[in-house]
Amino acid sequence: MAKLSLTLPIQPSETLPSYCSRIAAVNGIGSASEFSSHFGFSFDRLAKGWHADMEVFADLVGKRPDQLHLSQLAQFRKTVETYGGVFTREFIDTDRCRICPACVLNDIGPKYAFHRAYGRAEWMLKFVHTCPDHGIPLIRLASDRRIASDFATQLRAIIRTIEFHANEPLSNSPTGLQNYVINRVRGGKLQGIWLDGFAIQAAAHFTELLGAVIRDGSEPDLESYNSDDWMEVADIGFGIVEKGSRTVKAVLRKFIAPKPISHRIRASMFFGRLSWELLDRFDQPGYLDLTKFLESVVCERYPKLVSDLPA
Repeated sequence: MAKLSLTLPIQPSETLPSYCSRIAAVNGIGSASEFSSHFGFSFDRLAKGWHADMEVFADLVGKRPDQLHLSQLAQFRKTVETYGGVFTREFIDTDRCRICPACVLNDIGPKYAFHRAYGRAEWMLKFVHTCPDHGIPLIRLASDRRIASDFATQLRAIIRTIEFHANEPLSNSPTGLQNYVINRVRGGKLQGIWLDGFAIQAAAHFTELLGAVIRDGSEPDLESYNSDDWMEVADIGFGIVEKGSRTVKAVLRKFIAPKPISHRIRASMFFGRLSWELLDRFDQPGYLDLTKFLESVVCERYPKLVSDLPA
């Protein structure tokens, strides 16, 4: 297949669906789905990470498939695999488009060249609330989930809304965990901290949960948390975990009762929601190790601890 005469460079941390959407736009085609139908592949399958469709698209833009690997999102039933790690769908949103309006306006420039604006992988993550470059809240576009991945097409329809939100006030919330997650998703160099030893979702989730139980006790009402709450507890948690396992253990020991309260001691008796959130996901990468870490802290005081993990 001949290479397209009009192509664009792929941008750092850009998703593959965003790149395809921009290629369609620069070639004057109304949508990525229409574009893909002209060239014998499916945009929907490309967005889900199908290799055959990626190979056709790579050939069109004059690249090898492995050159697009960093941007690929492999979507399965309950998980999405990114270059930086695997996320379950409760922590990554592929059905709604999240953006930084200031980034978008900066991308498209004064002439509104929509093919220049691109979707960043980190914008899809629950752990990322504000733009790391502009410090303003990310916004979620209210659009048809069937075209959520068609970035350029969506922007054309809501440019006035984007302009309005670009002037949102700066967030004063610290961004330690958020920056850590973004760095790992982008494949950056690990920071050499304790969290590096765990899968990215489990590491970030544990950090938020740790901050939540410290702020609100062992049974925090997580369902009532808004974005500000999540940023606050993430900051509390990250301030602890970045200091290493000894500091984490010292904090967790404060939750352990000084005397036995039952002949069957379990970690969940002390850590409450923190334990149960990890246990509910013990079969996902990293969660089993973190559950065992909690149990090891309790076991220091109660050697006959009974594990909450399935036998």
